[in-house]
Amino acid sequence: MRLIRLELNGFKSFAKKTELAFGDGITAVIGPNGSGKSNIADAVRWVLGEQNARALRGARMEDVIFSGTQQRRAQAYCEVTLTFDNADGLLHVPFSEVAVTRRVYRSGESEYCINRSPCRLRDIVEMFRDTGVGRDGYSIIGQGRVDEILANKSNERRAALEEAAGIMRYRVRKEEAERKLEHAGKNLERLEDILSELHGRLEPLEKQSAEARAYLKLRDELRDLEINLFLYRHARGQERLAALEETLGQLSGEQAQGEEQAAAAQQEAAALAQRLSEQDAALSKRRGELLAARSGAEARAGEYNVLLERRERVRAERAAAVEARDALIARRDELGATIETMASGAAASAAQEQLARDVAAAQDALAAQDEALLAQERALEERKSALMEAMNRLADARSGLSRFDAMAASITARMDELRAQQAERAAADGALEQEFDEAQNALAALAAAREEAQQRLDEAQQRRAQLDEKHSEAENARRTLEQEAEAARSRLRVLSEMARSREGYQASVRSLMADAARDGRLGAAVTGVVAELIHVPARFETAVTMALGGALQNIVTPTAEDARYVIEYLRQKEYGRATLLPLSLLHSTPASARERALLSDAEGCFGLASELISCDAALRPVAEYLLGRTAVVEDLGAGLRLKKRTGGAFHIATLEGDIISTGGAMSGGSRQKRAPSLLGREREIKELREAVRQKEERLRALSETCEALSRDLMLAGLQAETFRSQLHEQELALARQKEKADIIARDRARSAGEGERLAQELQRLSDNLADAGRQREEATALERDIETGNAATREDVQRAQAELTQQRARREAASQALTEQKVRLMALQKERDAVEAERRRLQAEHEQACRAIGRQDEAIARADGQLAAAGERIEALRQSVEQQQRAADEQQREQDRLEQARAACAASLEQARQRREQALEALRDVGERRHRQELQKSRAEMELAAMQDRVWEEYELTYENALPLRHEIAPGPAAARVRAVRDEMHAMGDVNLSSIEEYRAVAERHEALDRQCADLRRAREDLERLVAELTGTMQSEFRRQFDVIQENFGRVFAELFGGGHAELRLSDSGDVLGCDIDIIAQPPGKKLQLLSLLSGGERALTTIALLFALLQLKPPAFCILDEIESSLDEVNVSRFAEYLRSYSGKTQFILITHRKGSMEVCDALYGVSMEERGVSKVVSARFGGAAG
Repeated sequence: MRLIRLELNGFKSFAKKTELAFGDGITAVIGPNGSGKSNIADAVRWVLGEQNARALRGARMEDVIFSGTQQRRAQAYCEVTLTFDNADGLLHVPFSEVAVTRRVYRSGESEYCINRSPCRLRDIVEMFRDTGVGRDGYSIIGQGRVDEILANKSNERRAALEEAAGIMRYRVRKEEAERKLEHAGKNLERLEDILSELHGRLEPLEKQSAEARAYLKLRDELRDLEINLFLYRHARGQERLAALEETLGQLSGEQAQGEEQAAAAQQEAAALAQRLSEQDAALSKRRGELLAARSGAEARAGEYNVLLERRERVRAERAAAVEARDALIARRDELGATIETMASGAAASAAQEQLARDVAAAQDALAAQDEALLAQERALEERKSALMEAMNRLADARSGLSRFDAMAASITARMDELRAQQAERAAADGALEQEFDEAQNALAALAAAREEAQQRLDEAQQRRAQLDEKHSEAENARRTLEQEAEAARSRLRVLSEMARSREGYQASVRSLMADAARDGRLGAAVTGVVAELIHVPARFETAVTMALGGALQNIVTPTAEDARYVIEYLRQKEYGRATLLPLSLLHSTPASARERALLSDAEGCFGLASELISCDAALRPVAEYLLGRTAVVEDLGAGLRLKKRTGGAFHIATLEGDIISTGGAMSGGSRQKRAPSLLGREREIKELREAVRQKEERLRALSETCEALSRDLMLAGLQAETFRSQLHEQELALARQKEKADIIARDRARSAGEGERLAQELQRLSDNLADAGRQREEATALERDIETGNAATREDVQRAQAELTQQRARREAASQALTEQKVRLMALQKERDAVEAERRRLQAEHEQACRAIGRQDEAIARADGQLAAAGERIEALRQSVEQQQRAADEQQREQDRLEQARAACAASLEQARQRREQALEALRDVGERRHRQELQKSRAEMELAAMQDRVWEEYELTYENALPLRHEIAPGPAAARVRAVRDEMHAMGDVNLSSIEEYRAVAERHEALDRQCADLRRAREDLERLVAELTGTMQSEFRRQFDVIQENFGRVFAELFGGGHAELRLSDSGDVLGCDIDIIAQPPGKKLQLLSLLSGGERALTTIALLFALLQLKPPAFCILDEIESSLDEVNVSRFAEYLRSYSGKTQFILITHRKGSMEVCDALYGVSMEERGVSKVVSARFGGAAG
């Protein structure tokens, strides 16, 4: 194996990736001071696993990463790789070339690789074991290593010698075996303590498990007996239920038959009631129809009379129209004659202008007269129309009076009939009202009784619900309390076991206290452990725990002799070390009055810790010694103020466990969540014991409360069932009375409805009669007004006709005079024009008269039509009146027949109601008997359910699941045996059923731990034998190799120094592996003297002699020497170089130097310089041969 190359990247001053190749022989690395030569040796040491930053000339491991310069940034990581030629297989890996790489990051993460595959540091160390190559071997001799090798009692010297002797692998195995041996010893000690504790638990658990097995046997017997008693009683209950079911079936048949009879009677009564109601409706309808028929007949008769009067009026109007037409015809003829006369007149020619004016004036006057005449004619026509309209209204009024009289007579007759029916209905209503009041009183009494029964049932149910709720709450509280008690017991067992095994104590204290419990002499010498002897309030536990620290495990003894005995005992048993506090020797400095005054009024200070704890008076010196100068404060702020105030007179502890020492040092921070402290554990055990006791007392009280509530709940259930039965009976009676009241109420409502209908009809008829009276009075008044108005209108018409006749005469006179004037004018002007004009006027008047005659003819024709229509209508009305009168008579006969049928139906309805009451009475009797049977069945079912619930609650079995467990029993003896078993179980008291499983578990654990102890003892013996064998091998091998190294050292020393004497000497030949190795050196011409008295060159040359002695014994693959010849003179440098050359055939040498003599023997040179400040650069040079 040989070193091929070294690659650096970012390591210290090598910022850039740098590669150094190494050949056989000697390679020198040269350069000025501070150029980074030694960083190459550091890189090799570092990649081989160096973990100490100081060995690499740094403070932290991150210091090996290039930290940057003004021109270059700092690297994030560094990496170094060593590549070896493993063709000879010296490294036990399947590679001919092995590259070892280490990389570290600024975050602190580190990586190792072998041939670029990640590995562990241990893998690299194992690979180079016994090759002489490694960070602790002799293959790398750096600056300062000379003094370490030559230093007195130097471990470095022994490590190098053992590496060369080849026993390092044995030492590693021995150290690992010793660690396993120590671990096995601790485990065995812990297991023996646990076995001791388990052994003490086995005997009582065995007794408890025996009692539990006997209890379980009795419980199984009781279960079998109770299940079979339950099956037997369940069968008897089922038989009783079957009998009750049969009786109930018979009663159900009777009840169904009675219900059918009652239903038939009810249906018959309902049918008759329906029939009676229908007859009442038909009778009422018939009465209405009769009244309507009579009213219609009377209305027809009135209309007939009105039409007769209207016909007479139309005849009179026709006669007047005929008279007016005749007058108009006469006027027309007169005008025609005048026109003919005027047509034959001659013209006049005298006094033309005067006559023209006279004619015009006459024409104007005639026109005015014509207009007045036309107005009078229109007024006369209007008066005639008004007169005819008044005559029509008069005829209508007279017809209405006749109709109102007939209607009033009919309404009066009907009202008399209705009043008679009301009188009959009032008598029937009185009887129904009395019967209804009696039924309502009975119903109210039954309802009050039912409400009282319901109230009692509600109260019972409410009380049962309250009891049930209280029972559930009590059960829940009991279960919760059981869980809490079990949790507390479990926690108490854990803490008690920890306390018994003294977990948390040092192994020495634990072992000593365990022996003190068994050894009387040792027990008398040990008072106890501080943590177990003092009692601290919970509030100050943290402060006192942190203030005492390890002193909590100090052992208190009565006297110094007892302490000496305990120390000797510890040493004899090899338990380890412990601190003892002999009461006879303890001395403390109590706080002065001034110091106490400073504490008493200090803010946030609770006082001295020794005064805040409690202990036996005899142990008070311990408390004063440990805590007499310790003050407890609230927080760090108060502590700092107290520190400043007292000037460091007290050790200060805060409630959170922060500590301020008398010298000013402070410690504190967060505390990890872990098991209770030694002080808190004892307190928690006491608190848990008290809590368990209180919970067990509360549990017993809750159990008694639950049992009492269960009894009260059962009684409340029975009471509620009794009240429910009473309520059922009250509800049956109430239902019967309600049904009777409903029947009466329906009859009463029907009667009330009928009475209301009669009253409404009577009121309606009364209103109709009043309306008819008012209308008749209005019609009478209207008739009088019309007659009075008609008389006045006739007189007005006559006066108007007279005035019209006179006006016409005057007009005729004026017209005649005008005609004469016109004639004269025409004679004067133009006779023909005048005549023609007069003729046109007269012609117009003639046409007007003709039109008036036409209108009169139309009026006459209209009157003739009205007369004909009135005659037809009058004849039809006469026939209709006679027909309606006959129909009214027929309806009256039908009404009489319906009233007779209604009376018969009402009698049948009363008989049907009596039959229904009898059927209902029989049905009620059957219902009461059926209810009593149902109550008995319900009680039987409840008893069965209670039995099933009890079996389910106690054994979680249903009837079907219990059947496979059935066998024949005698009920009486079985019940007696149940009582006896219960008495036996009760006499056993509280039985720990879990003790069976606990005993089994503890026994199994004891057996398993016992086997483990045996295995550990055998393992310990095997390890002890292995350690002894390794020790013997190491001793023999080291002795043999040591002699070789000593011989080589003496020879090489003499050769290097040119004489003299040197040897290696073991300080204790009996302990070759642990003794010091001394170096004895006597240079030529000097006396034997200490190494420290040698010069620097002599010391260096002696180290070189030892190095070459090791190389002769076991040459490593390579050797790095970092300026070890720097203190030699030129002559010795030459000797060193020659010697180095002689060994270079077997070992590669990498020589870091700046001595010319050393450079002359090198095969290759690497120059290291700094091309820029802080960055190293390598330049290589290889020679064909070594310089002499």
